[in-house]
Amino acid sequence: MEPDLTIVLIGNSGVGKSASGNTILGQKVFESRLAFNPVTKQITPGTCAPVFGKRISVVDTPGILDTKDTEAEISAYCQELLQSNRPCLFLVVVRIARFTPEEEQAVEAAIRALGPRGIRKSYLLFTHGDALKDRRLHDFIFEQVDVSLPNAVMKFGGAYHTFNNELQDPEQVRNLLLKTGYIRTPVPEEPVSLEGRRIVLLGRPGGGKSSSGNTILGSEEFNPDCDFDTVTSECLSGSAEVQGRQVTVVDTPGFTDEVLSPEQLYMEIMKTILMAPPGPHAFVIVVRIGRVSEADIKLFELLPKLFGTDASKYTMVLFTHGDELRGQSIDQKVKNSRSMSELVSMCGGRYCVFDNNQRGNTQQVRNLLNKVDEMVTESGGTHCTSEMFAMAETFIREERNLSAPRGTRPQGVVTFIREQKNLSGGLAGALAGGLAGGFAGAAISRGAEYIILKYCT
Repeated sequence: MEPDLTIVLIGNSGVGKSASGNTILGQKVFESRLAFNPVTKQITPGTCAPVFGKRISVVDTPGILDTKDTEAEISAYCQELLQSNRPCLFLVVVRIARFTPEEEQAVEAAIRALGPRGIRKSYLLFTHGDALKDRRLHDFIFEQVDVSLPNAVMKFGGAYHTFNNELQDPEQVRNLLLKTGYIRTPVPEEPVSLEGRRIVLLGRPGGGKSSSGNTILGSEEFNPDCDFDTVTSECLSGSAEVQGRQVTVVDTPGFTDEVLSPEQLYMEIMKTILMAPPGPHAFVIVVRIGRVSEADIKLFELLPKLFGTDASKYTMVLFTHGDELRGQSIDQKVKNSRSMSELVSMCGGRYCVFDNNQRGNTQQVRNLLNKVDEMVTESGGTHCTSEMFAMAETFIREERNLSAPRGTRPQGVVTFIREQKNLSGGLAGALAGGLAGGFAGAAISRGAEYIILKYCT
């Protein structure tokens, strides 16, 4: 009987290919030990084993740099497998450690062996996940001084995963198969009470933010940005029960565009903070398929300055105009586009696609909410927070508990503005650093006071 999926492990010697194969199969099939010389010396198909309801076969390969013929042998095997049209997944294995020139050569050799078709069915698999300790894999990759590792990740379209083979925890295998789409999360038979989600939509005019907000909420809450001349000039929010949970969507103006004055810009950023207390579960950068620009990259880089250092951990990409794929998968599109791959990689490989003309397609909304849930889980099960979000929540709570007339309670506003302006590296710093360089302090205070009084009291 043919396997449901064949997984091929490729990489340098000593990176943990054989141990990863054993972890996937849940049993010791391949010899895996510390040795001076390579342990795996030929392409070794493993026994099929049931893994989360799928019959999976794992193929171990020798170190791709072991001999001058190894790369050609691995390439021939992979191309034959691809020609058979059997379901397959290629895992290019890299150890979590310093990304040496030899490791880079091994990854480049794997890319050559797989070819364009194979690379679309590939993931980078980082082993020795225990070496991360409390760090996130995304931070390990993209905080490197040397850009060779981030560049390697980009060539895989931001597709990567990590194993700790010492634990042999089947959950890490399940997460890999979920991520690659070979298994799906079962829909619970009984309706369950799900935690609400707060989602902030960001992006340039014409990208489809407002239309996407309407798709998520299932109603016309926002004026659709049908073309590039339509500009969302102020923050708006809408809420609805979506697939068993309360979802709030905040539609924002283009923070990197020049259509807003500095005072308007500051006020809209303040509104974003105050519309999603005690903090959003996701910042979603909305981009039309194939139209990623430097402004979108700049927007990602600004997020920690606007909303706190943790914001990037809660960021993902939503590609709109899914109808333009014309039969091509979004995964293939991302891997074939350098600009799309770069943005997706910066966002930790998290992305999905909407066709806002298919409003009744609830699966695309479910996919988005699942991605948001994954971000929340990876970040400790909570929402994004910062000093600004925490102070905003405290202020709103205190103001709503006061019975005095609005005009007789200015002290809370003054305190909030003063403390918020003094945050190191916070919103005031971002504005002063060039986002709205000439903005006077008095204007900041006036704008913040106006927004807080209007929207929170």
